[in-house]
Amino acid sequence: MIKALLGNLTVKDKRALAVFFGIALVSAIYFASGILVTYVSSPAGVMEMATSGDGYTLHIYGFQSYADAQSLVNQVRNQRHLQTDVEPLSSAAGAGATGRFLVKIGPLARQDQAEALKTELLNADYRSVEITKECLSGADCPPSSLNNRKK
Repeated sequence: MIKALLGNLTVKDKRALAVFFGIALVSAIYFASGILVTYVSSPAGVMEMATSGDGYTLHIYGFQSYADAQSLVNQVRNQRHLQTDVEPLSSAAGAGATGRFLVKIGPLARQDQAEALKTELLNADYRSVEITKECLSGADCPPSSLNNRKK
């Protein structure tokens, strides 16, 4: 059957058919390798939460209203699926703390992820962001050098 079909084709038609099947084969291999890479690599932007209670927590200051703070919380939860909370600031929050509410994100498992998220927040005009190292109660943790708030 195939011989009968190919017998009626000219040399030019056979070359065109060979090029077509070659392109189809290369496209199929390229598509299959893309699926394989998707399954093997982790999605971009996925951040790992610390499971043991220690890790790196981001503190974002400067929210004058609960609604503004909750807006950031909803955005982070929907886009990043990270644990995020709003807390009212006490008068003892520190001289540099501005606003009435604080947003906490984390704790994240890795410092590089916390630093990347801090950079994103600073680029999005959240001016008062700091990272703190969380430590399990009773553990001997050195003082964190991450608490350098950028204003």
